[in-house]
Amino acid sequence: MTPMRLVAVTIALTFCGSNAATAQQDIFKGKTIRLSSGVSPGGGFDLITRVFADFVGKHIPGNPTVIADNRPGAGGRVLANWLYSVAAKDGTQIGMIGPWTVLEPLWGTQGAQFDASKFNWIVNANREASSCVFWRGRGVENFEDMKRREVTIGSNVPTSTMTQDAMALNVMLGTKIKIVQGYKGTNDVILAAERGEVDGACGVWASSATSAFAGSIKSGSLKVAVQLGLQDHPDFAGVYNPVNKVTSEEDKQSMKLIFGQLEIARPFALPPDVSPEIVSIMRRAFWETLQDPAFIASAKQRGFEFRPEQGEKIQAFVSDMYATPAPVVQRVKTILGY
Repeated sequence: MTPMRLVAVTIALTFCGSNAATAQQDIFKGKTIRLSSGVSPGGGFDLITRVFADFVGKHIPGNPTVIADNRPGAGGRVLANWLYSVAAKDGTQIGMIGPWTVLEPLWGTQGAQFDASKFNWIVNANREASSCVFWRGRGVENFEDMKRREVTIGSNVPTSTMTQDAMALNVMLGTKIKIVQGYKGTNDVILAAERGEVDGACGVWASSATSAFAGSIKSGSLKVAVQLGLQDHPDFAGVYNPVNKVTSEEDKQSMKLIFGQLEIARPFALPPDVSPEIVSIMRRAFWETLQDPAFIASAKQRGFEFRPEQGEKIQAFVSDMYATPAPVVQRVKTILGY
């Protein structure tokens, strides 16, 4: 190749590279991106979506307008179905899907018309752990107490984590938990425990234990007897976790299905069939937002702290759960009462 031709090729390549970079920078310029949560306004999922909407736009090429909205219904299933089949696949529609919704197709839940392994997972803003807590003076100090005698916990409905955590402990780990249903939620159960109607509650996430119930735990009124999760949680330091102590492969797979939602407690996703370029842009933008000091300060003011996980790992995690052998899925369905 002659020197003159080499120069011409170099200039052409530089020009093409410059155009590609400019195109990426402008890809969302003048557009509006919607972050949708599958719950009504005011709850934790809604508020986290709104914090992201305030800050993520400046980390997306073209600095688009970002708006948070709500698509409530069927415990988050309405959002998941819409994101899977209806939402635009150009990066302008993003959903925060409740972790309990992710596995509904595996359980055969009526109306779950999506395959969560085909969503393009962007980021998980927080990894959680669950727990069982008991009111003082009830003789329930640790996991062994829960196996030694019958303890009573309150719950709302059969499909809630308050009920399902207890059912899993009873069937798989030999606890003697009696479940009393009919309460409105965790706050009502804790008040019932204080009145002596029940001993305590299961399904209490770390984010609640360190916020809504932090005062009662610090004062000794509430005792965290056991933590539940695939990994030990730093906010439950020193509290026994039986979930990650099982040894058989079937038990490990079962525990992953039951408690795996805690690993994807605050996940954002794009619809299926979005271009890899857009998926990469959004993963980078959301991860940068989680490192943004202004975002962190705003989140802390609203009581949020984050233990995030990158989108690529969430993609692999969800796909792995969807590949669980059918006999294990059926076992878990039986345990959880599906």
